[in-house]
Amino acid sequence: MAAALSHAAGHERYEVREILEGQALGHEVRHECRDYVQAVEFAFEFLQRRDPDREGVVHALEVVKVDGRHRETVWSYDHEREQGRLDPVRKWGYDVTRSWSGPARPVTRPTFGRLQQRRA
Repeated sequence: MAAALSHAAGHERYEVREILEGQALGHEVRHECRDYVQAVEFAFEFLQRRDPDREGVVHALEVVKVDGRHRETVWSYDHEREQGRLDPVRKWGYDVTRSWSGPARPVTRPTFGRLQQRRA
């Protein structure tokens, strides 16, 4: 269970919660921290550890920002919703999650020698 952080006014915290399938109440708090990036990193690591092939072992996760009495879901993962997404390669024609370095061979640029000679 996650260690409880101080709930002082003005100090927001982030909870990583696992939503168990078929459970209406009592989402399991898996981690608490004061940094959004750390919370999302924990969520991805938790997902990779528990369900590396995304088979639905982890039904859903969410990162909830808690600021006093105000709660807001700032990041979420839902296995069923992810299954319905179109593969990026099929949608865009290339893998948008990888960096693109340009063509494998140098591009031959057209020369405008005649135009440049006339102007000179």
